[in-house]
Amino acid sequence: MSNNPPIPPGYTLMHQLAVTPAMTAWALEILREPKSYPLFATVKRVFDQLNVLARVEWHPPDFQNRAIHRGVTLYENVETDAGAPAEGIDVSGYQPIVNWSSVAASGIAFAFIKATEATTLLDHTFAAHWAQAKQAKVLRGAYHFFRPRQDAAAQAKFFLAQLADPGELPPVLDVEVSDGVAPAQIAAGVSTWLNFVAASVGRVIVYTSPAFWNALPAIPDIASIADLWVANWGARVPAVVHGWPKWTFWQHTNKATVSGIPGAADVDENRFVGSVMELRAYSEVFTASRPRLTTGCPAPHSAV
Repeated sequence: MSNNPPIPPGYTLMHQLAVTPAMTAWALEILREPKSYPLFATVKRVFDQLNVLARVEWHPPDFQNRAIHRGVTLYENVETDAGAPAEGIDVSGYQPIVNWSSVAASGIAFAFIKATEATTLLDHTFAAHWAQAKQAKVLRGAYHFFRPRQDAAAQAKFFLAQLADPGELPPVLDVEVSDGVAPAQIAAGVSTWLNFVAASVGRVIVYTSPAFWNALPAIPDIASIADLWVANWGARVPAVVHGWPKWTFWQHTNKATVSGIPGAADVDENRFVGSVMELRAYSEVFTASRPRLTTGCPAPHSAV
């Protein structure tokens, strides 16, 4: 159907003869749960080492349905494990229950986990997610939700105070709200946070959307200290974000269903610019080059 999203990158439509009874049963389970799997929701499963993606879509009339109707389309991965982009998720207190072993078994290679917000709010699920993701050998990066009205250096100190275990991926500043603050002030605060954290851990990451970031004044040489994690849902390729020649991570949907995370299809799914092997190399460069972590202040105990 022309109003369905394009075929997911790295996948091709499965031939009917390749669809097994187990795949059909799985598709029917998805179809029978419209609340958990709304239109255009996606979920992946491995069948006999074949990576299959199911997506809820509009289907044309057929012998059972005389009108356009809701159906499930199956796609198979056409890239090798060595060449396929590494897939990941990001979680916070909105996903309080995560079976990290199941997440890892489903092919998820990395996770960004919310640690802090503002200067006092510690995500109540951070400690558990951080420890359990490590046990499951999922590569981890912690993120801070930036509040422009509050002191940027104090936010950076509070965030660093939680990272006795700094993880395997660079820490992230989530820049997506203005809180009524002027763009120039937001950019100045972002620059302060990034430089403060980079001085302690080395490379950092900025999470943002093209529309939000491109409305801010330019931060000179930002790509020299920070990589880009761009949020651009449902696009064929991410839109350009000023200051970076390329993206490193791409949040391509907020409607994924991931094995090990119960509930409706509302999980953010992300893609690394390279393969799992390249992601591991990226992680090794980060961990080998970072200075010894210093926090600069004690950790408050408020939690959300």
